[in-house]
Amino acid sequence: MTKQIKQTLLLVALLGLHAPLSVRADYFGKLEPQLIQVTDGKKSDYKKPSTSPKYVAIYYSAHWCPPCRAFTPKLVEWYKGFKPKHEDFELVFASSDKNEDAQIEYMKEMGMPWPAMKYAQAKDPILRKYSAKGIPYLVLIDENGKDLTGQKDNEWQSPQGVLPKIEEIVGGKK
Repeated sequence: MTKQIKQTLLLVALLGLHAPLSVRADYFGKLEPQLIQVTDGKKSDYKKPSTSPKYVAIYYSAHWCPPCRAFTPKLVEWYKGFKPKHEDFELVFASSDKNEDAQIEYMKEMGMPWPAMKYAQAKDPILRKYSAKGIPYLVLIDENGKDLTGQKDNEWQSPQGVLPKIEEIVGGKK
């Protein structure tokens, strides 16, 4: 074996040993360029966190949906208590509203402190593959894009029932 081949093999081996330590799947990173936030009643670009969260909960909801309007204030309260203790978690709103104005109004009215998909991107396949046939709907996704709380065939489940599952998984009890 020539010296150049040995050096190449050594380099490949070294890179192979170090690559898994530095490479991590990043589902949130795929969503991030498509996110907005509403702060102080104004829509703005999403401010990127220092590290991507390991877990992303997607909240499918809409302003026009009475069950959504009943659950969202509970979710806001839950999030405000849960998020500060779990930096490896983020919630993302995927709107089923009729237009962007309704989406922004809903976010303002409910005081949603989490980011949302830009209205034009809310039907993106990266999100829709996790949605159910009804709203409100909440599902937890890991960094690899694996659905951790959804039902078989994305059957609808109450978002209130998903919150304890999120607490268990993100909190490291499962």
